[in-house]
Amino acid sequence: NAMMGLENIFARHKKMADATRKAMLALGLELFAPSAASEGVTAVKVPQGIDGEKLVKTMRDTHGVTIAGGQSELKGKIFRIAHMGYINEFDIILGISCLEKVLFQMGYKFELGKGVKAAEEVFLK
Repeated sequence: NAMMGLENIFARHKKMADATRKAMLALGLELFAPSAASEGVTAVKVPQGIDGEKLVKTMRDTHGVTIAGGQSELKGKIFRIAHMGYINEFDIILGISCLEKVLFQMGYKFELGKGVKAAEEVFLK
């Protein structure tokens, strides 16, 4: 049944979205549109005092991990993490781990590993 295949894909995207959002909240970050969240991408507000453009650039250029920044009036104010298509659970874990490292190095304080732990707990369900 072709629909069963689609249902599995949608369920996987939903689980990865849930893991990503729980990780962001565990790090004390604020979701950009919590009431209109997408299963394809999670938008997150850049914490106060952090350069959002530098965050995205450092993750990409120094660590090879790509997330998207905000566009037009949201440039430098949000970042976006995709969790659909060929992305798997360990891509999400790696992305969250890199995000934690770079945010911490930029001066945002939180308990290291908390985001990764929150995501792993969702994936283990």
